[in-house]
Amino acid sequence: MPDEPASTGAGSTGSTEAGLREKSVGLRGDWVASITNVAPTAATTLTMAALIGASGLASPLALLIAGAAMLCCAVAYHRLNAWQSSSAAPVQWVARGLSPIIGFAVGILILMTALTSNIGNITLIGSTVLSLIAPSQTSNKPLTWVVATVVCLLVVAIAVIGVKVTIRFEGWVILGEYLVIGTLAVWGLIHEVTSHAVGVTHPSWSWFTVSHAPAGSTGLIAGVVIATFLLGGWDSPIYLGDEQQRQRDPGRSVLISITFCTLWVVFLFVCLQGLAPASAISSNASNVLPFLAGRLGPKAFSDLVALAVIASFATTIQSQIVDGSRIMFGMARDRTVPAPLGRVNRRFATPVAGLIVMGLIPVVALLLYLVSSSLEKTIVYIDSTGGLLFAGYYVVISLYSIWYYRSVLLRDLREFFLGLLLPLVGAATLVYVIVKSMPGTPVPVRIIALVLFLVGIPLAIVAKAVTRAPFFATRRERYTEEAPTVAAKVR
Repeated sequence: MPDEPASTGAGSTGSTEAGLREKSVGLRGDWVASITNVAPTAATTLTMAALIGASGLASPLALLIAGAAMLCCAVAYHRLNAWQSSSAAPVQWVARGLSPIIGFAVGILILMTALTSNIGNITLIGSTVLSLIAPSQTSNKPLTWVVATVVCLLVVAIAVIGVKVTIRFEGWVILGEYLVIGTLAVWGLIHEVTSHAVGVTHPSWSWFTVSHAPAGSTGLIAGVVIATFLLGGWDSPIYLGDEQQRQRDPGRSVLISITFCTLWVVFLFVCLQGLAPASAISSNASNVLPFLAGRLGPKAFSDLVALAVIASFATTIQSQIVDGSRIMFGMARDRTVPAPLGRVNRRFATPVAGLIVMGLIPVVALLLYLVSSSLEKTIVYIDSTGGLLFAGYYVVISLYSIWYYRSVLLRDLREFFLGLLLPLVGAATLVYVIVKSMPGTPVPVRIIALVLFLVGIPLAIVAKAVTRAPFFATRRERYTEEAPTVAAKVR
């Protein structure tokens, strides 16, 4: 079907005719997009063993600390979204308040974060599906690639049809997934409370104290590092800014979603971590939720939980693809990246080229991972940078929010608390997490993460020279008490 270029609006510098479909997403849809991107089910499956290994039964406390830090960062997003809401909102925030070069670099950082996270998701979902439907074929590399590619094609096809269909699909998947995992959690809690079997630990309020961390405060901090990476991705609604029913909804939803995801994951850990000894959980680290389900009920229930995990992986893959496509769309609208990324399908009003690019790169990375032993370790290193990039990106936006609103931070107690204290606490906590994670992070991962974090700067300089886009002439703005708090919405 023919594509049309994107529309122009406030904060945009391109001259275009058609854009994304307006008024397609409300607050509920934003909440679905956010918790889909965090993917508590998949994230818990991947990190429970490591988190318990670091913090022991004090893991719920580590999760609460990490969630509180994320919530502080989300306050910065909420404030900035009230000023400017668009598909590439963070790019516009930083370009207009600091520098278009750094704004462009922030857009590249978001893309790198989405791509590295999805490379990890794609490399896992093929073998995860095969372990459920054909356990004897989990080492079959061609079949693993085919299964992962089919899943990716399916979620891309749904995303192409439109954001309403995408949100509806993710909503129904989440409903089924949470019914299954909720059943597992409640069943697990009842078993923890009533069972006297060897290896089962009764839940206790003392799990929310440092006393249950194996290495005391050091173990708790190690757990906070892992928990921070577990909870990343709540900013997804920000990139649906062009498709909102109300400009304020993305900012509201990130506050609601990170609060919900934190409490939900804490609930899961309280209900499940006492079902088996830490050594048994560690031995089943790659499929810990189906393993715990198997300790409670028949194999059919364990398989149902495994299906819920697969569903969580599939929808978070889709969410990362959608996020990346919207960032590309917004940057193409500003003529800073190739124009095809800013064209939308006439019928579905979606950026098809961006969706294809975001879906294709992880699939190609998986192919290289499977066929080349020399490239396998490199792909693993790239995948491992996702958590660091998430944390670094949240730090950048939190500190930028403080910078942009600097003229009013001491005006009253509310501005001081919401504009300075909370974003600063969130950013400082994440910086501490990044620093503390460095000793245990392989040197190649550190180098790759640093390169991906900074690569946007030279790319911005090249883009400015090649495209000569008006975006790079954006004049710096400074927030004042007299300035309007809500700008015209980008279209």
